Amino acid sequence: MLNGISDGARQRFTIAHELGHLVLNIVNNNLDDEKLCNRFASTLLMLKEAVINKFKVINATANQLLEISFIRLEKTKLSIYDVLNYIIARDNNCILATGDNKLKIYSGKNGIEVIRTLKIIELMTNSNIITHSEAIEACQLLKSHPKTQIPVCAVDDFIEKLEKDSVLV
Repeated sequence: MLNGISDGARQRFTIAHELGHLVLNIVNNNLDDEKLCNRFASTLLMLKEAVINKFKVINATANQLLEISFIRLEKTKLSIYDVLNYIIARDNNCILATGDNKLKIYSGKNGIEVIRTLKIIELMTNSNIITHSEAIEACQLLKSHPKTQIPVCAVDDFIEKLEKDSVLV
């Protein structure tokens, strides 16, 4: 299996790939199975520190990193970042804060409590972490950002609520 492979990184990948065949119980050598074993090897060899630094995640175990591939194989269409955040929230019994609807739906179906961006702003306002005017400014920034997926009417309704609340305060 390793005959003629002198590069250490390639040897490790080949071993991890073959381990994927064993762990995943894959005996066929069709293209999809080979891709799955390549994904298994890539995930297994992914450096924990590199993932933590790239995704700014506080902590992830080797098992959590390995589980990324299995969840993504479910055709969730979630990014590696989203899957890792889901796993960490689940394993640490935390509330997951996300604005991503696909992650919200997947997490909700799997019993993870999710709060959304506007709810976070509301909680911060109610806890006096930010003022009403700062919350309104944050909402206006959300509306103006081209990649915001929060419906404009939801943001407008929330701004209106904040304006009414600020008059009462």
